[in-house]
Amino acid sequence: MRPGDLGSAAVLLAFALFAITQARGLTFGTVVAPGPGFFPLCLAAALGLVSVALLVSAWRASTAAPASASEVPAAAAGSHLAMIGTLAGLFVYALVLERVGFPLATFGLLLFFFKALQRQTWLVALGGAAATAVVSHVVFKIWLGVNLPGGLLTS
Repeated sequence: MRPGDLGSAAVLLAFALFAITQARGLTFGTVVAPGPGFFPLCLAAALGLVSVALLVSAWRASTAAPASASEVPAAAAGSHLAMIGTLAGLFVYALVLERVGFPLATFGLLLFFFKALQRQTWLVALGGAAATAVVSHVVFKIWLGVNLPGGLLTS
């Protein structure tokens, strides 16, 4: 792990503890009838657990013998390009979501991610993008009743 991982994990833990104290002021409810504090408290507790695991892992890595330069993997040269591609894809997604609609915009975004950024085969990229867009539409629009942009499909 990098030297900053210990500090990052500590900041996440502090944020999780703050979120837990704030969420405890809300009504928790039950699993069947969750109150307004149910999800914030559960998410803050999960963040706290993950940050403790990161803190322990970073602490162990910092106390271990330092790795030689040949053992530490260099940062991928294309990591900045992938980050820029991801941000550009999300920007375009936000611009076209209302006009094109949720299913088609999501399919296009995921196809871009799978094919251009992850370099998957066409079968995997098309299948993964289509399956994810359809499942997301079914879960959010049909099952949960969330009002999603229909775009071209409702015109």
